[in-house]
Amino acid sequence: MGVKRSLLVVGALVLAAAPFAARRVAYGMVERNGLLSGPVGPETPATFGAPFTRIVIPRGAYKLQGVISKVSDRAPVVVIFHGSAESVSYWADVQALFYRNRISSYVFDYSGFGNSGGERSAVVIAEDVRQAWRDAAIRFPNAERRIALAYSLGSGFVVSELPSFVPEPQGLALVASYSSAREAAVNFGTIPAWAAPVLPDLWNNVDNIAAVQVPLLLVHSDTDQLFPLAMPRRIFAAANSPKAFIRLHGYQHADGHLKPDGSYWAGVMAFAETGRLPQSSF
Repeated sequence: MGVKRSLLVVGALVLAAAPFAARRVAYGMVERNGLLSGPVGPETPATFGAPFTRIVIPRGAYKLQGVISKVSDRAPVVVIFHGSAESVSYWADVQALFYRNRISSYVFDYSGFGNSGGERSAVVIAEDVRQAWRDAAIRFPNAERRIALAYSLGSGFVVSELPSFVPEPQGLALVASYSSAREAAVNFGTIPAWAAPVLPDLWNNVDNIAAVQVPLLLVHSDTDQLFPLAMPRRIFAAANSPKAFIRLHGYQHADGHLKPDGSYWAGVMAFAETGRLPQSSF
């Protein structure tokens, strides 16, 4: 009886541990396949006619790399939290566009992205996001307003961490965003749909947006091939007021930085320049 009881206990422990083991595997898969870095190219805001300065953000034993394009001490500033498989150079032309419209900008690479040191992980990037926001506030102390702009994967980082941003932003813009890491991982093809339930509910923008108390602008294309329009609409429905939703048409998921133009960024630029949310277009 003792041996049988021991075998039963061992069997029960194995069965109990299986979901946790599967969750760790799925979590690691998302970190490996979802937190992808893009190489830093030669492009800078100067490539597109705007001044810039390279910056470093201390992170203990290593540093994060970033780029700022400053209009003036008082000009509004947009702090950009970019997506997966990107780096600061991907945003050089967007920064130049903002500069031409009298808006300063700040973009950086998370740990393990671009030329930043460290390793890519969800826990580390959460601190990166908070640290970068603090750094931006120090570098632009007299800005008329500071707007957090989160693109694609970056939206999950920012929505999760924004309630602890110091100082508080004057607004948040979510562009090409997604509902949750689970659903995003399935849409990306990182994990099969049947495996989604074992993944920790990380970066759930629909749930986490309730803690965000600053004015919110969502911008999304109805032809985004990765994240359907229903995803940001769910975020919008769960968000506090004031809020606005701009529906773009004809843009692919990465066109915000691959093919930036005034039409794509008009709502964000108006929000940054005036502090007022544009009229919604669903």
